[in-house]
Amino acid sequence: MSSRRTAVFVIGLLCVASFVYAQANGKLQIHYMDVGQGDGAVLISPKGQVVLFDDGAYKNCDKPVAYLQQLGVTAIDYHIASHYHADHIGCASEVFAAYPLKLDAFDRGESYPGGVYQAYLKAVGPRGKSATVGTVVTLDQGPSNPVTITIVALNGNGVSTTNENDLSVVSVVRFGNFVAEFGGDLSGFQTSSYQDIETSVAPKVGRIDIYKVHHHCSAYSSNDAWLQTTHPRIGIISTGNGNTYHHPTDECLERLHKAGVKTYWTEEGNGAAPEPGFDIVAGSVTVEVAPGASEYTVTQFNGGKQTFPTWATSAMTTPTPTPTSVTPTPTPQVGSYAWSSKSKVYHFSTCRFVQSISPQNLEQGPTPPPGKTLHDGCPK
Repeated sequence: MSSRRTAVFVIGLLCVASFVYAQANGKLQIHYMDVGQGDGAVLISPKGQVVLFDDGAYKNCDKPVAYLQQLGVTAIDYHIASHYHADHIGCASEVFAAYPLKLDAFDRGESYPGGVYQAYLKAVGPRGKSATVGTVVTLDQGPSNPVTITIVALNGNGVSTTNENDLSVVSVVRFGNFVAEFGGDLSGFQTSSYQDIETSVAPKVGRIDIYKVHHHCSAYSSNDAWLQTTHPRIGIISTGNGNTYHHPTDECLERLHKAGVKTYWTEEGNGAAPEPGFDIVAGSVTVEVAPGASEYTVTQFNGGKQTFPTWATSAMTTPTPTPTSVTPTPTPQVGSYAWSSKSKVYHFSTCRFVQSISPQNLEQGPTPPPGKTLHDGCPK
């Protein structure tokens, strides 16, 4: 992309956005960038140190490069790669060419086939380091208000698996009373392709305020054990319009809603429809926390803003979403089919995912519904 085109694109972003940050503003900032169907988030410490969690999707790198420019970022202090898929490390070359890497790039180690991974290795160069459980990055070091990023799991957390999503690095950010988690494309269900990694990792993470929803809210992420242990208040879903994976999925959203999680989506995606009261299609999302604060703000790209208390300073009771219907969930019958009115997939009634469909969305019948596809591997 030429410098002239980049400048035009950035000007457009600045005109659309109602908020523009200098690199440091005295608060912790976490920017969940809209990078399309991929992942990329930038953390800026109160004193201006910059950490990049993944860097965007291969061949769609204008978005992260331009977003970092409009923030006033000039260099990246640390990079943490969740795993080696092209929608997570696909823009390392472009990002580091524009914003040099100053310190370390942490990843899961080992290796991965393909040109995107090789380009990533070349981009991080000698600054690349294999993370280990217990690796800690401390920002704004001093006697008060440090930001810490702790690697709590990686490479399957002791579970035998070769699936790249299962191998994701899990990072926990702490700043005073505030806690956020990044877990890449971590899986929460055992299938022919995946293993349940979330259940064993959840106790290492503990209660969190912000959850970067694993695997773009796929059907195999965000299991009940994970949500009951970490109990996030806010979920950020990075998803792309028109994606072929049908993210975010109805199954994932049903579990998040049941757990009382309010979600912000970077794009509308190509799966389940957002449900009023639970889901907001927000574009890029910024979370800010002042030093010593008992609350944080969540700002949408269009300027909408909400404030939430941190778990550490709010009542420790488990919030329950306001029920929208008192109709009991019908008992599925063997040999019938069940589906959500908001989903593009259907299930055999014996599939466990049926139990997570809210009563007002549940539909059933003796024959498959037209226009929907059978849940892969159903029943599960």
